[in-house]
Order: sequence, then C-alpha cells, then structure tokens
Amino acid sequence: MTLLDTNTIVHYIKGNPGVVRRLQASSPGELAVPSIVVYELERGTLQAKSTKRRSLIATVLEQLEVVPFDQHAASETARIHTELQAKGDLIGPMDLLIAGIARSRESVLITNNTTEFRRVKGLKTQDWRT
Repeated sequence: MTLLDTNTIVHYIKGNPGVVRRLQASSPGELAVPSIVVYELERGTLQAKSTKRRSLIATVLEQLEVVPFDQHAASETARIHTELQAKGDLIGPMDLLIAGIARSRESVLITNNTTEFRRVKGLKTQDWRT
C-alpha cells in the first residue's frame, strides 16, 4: 500500500505534472491516505472557506481508502516518538501520527516533506513532484 501525505494531494489538485502522472498511473486500490491527512485537508478547506477546494478534495478522497489511526499505529507512533526524542530530533505532531500509520503498515509515504520524515528509521518515502 502506498500512502499519500497532505502535500501530495495538494500538489495533485494544483496540477503538479509529476504528481498527476504518478497518481493517474497507479492501480485502483494501490493508493490510500492516513486518516490524519483527511483531518489536515478538511481543516485547511474549512479555514479557506472555499467550496471549489472542498469539492476537489472530496472528489480525490472518494477514490482513496482511508487508513485509520488504530491501536497498531498508536503503538508504532509511540515507538517513533521515543526513538526521535532520544536523539533530540522530534518531528511535528501530525507528521508523527502519519509516520506511525505508515510505518505500522510498512507502507511507502508519498510526500515532499522528505527531510522531516527521513528522521523516522525504517519509514520509506518518495517525492512524486518530479
């Protein structure tokens, strides 16, 4: 399973050629989004008060499985937090939750925030913008 980060979906909606090409070339059921990404997209849409953006986000999300932040993801997130805290190199709280979901499912996370996520041992990331 390949998980899409918030910024990847935003780049898709904005028409980034690399992201559009890779998303459209993906097999049905191959791509999913962490539930935390849905939260971030919904929050951003509500803050922007854009009905057009809300419609575009809803259309994209209808096509994707939503992967929940479940007990396994919570345990993995706690391990990641402990690992990063020991190194004095924590990442943002939402990214921590997304990383926990991705690592708990051994998924690749598609993001352009590779610098932050690279700190998470064992988390596979790709940037589709190019």
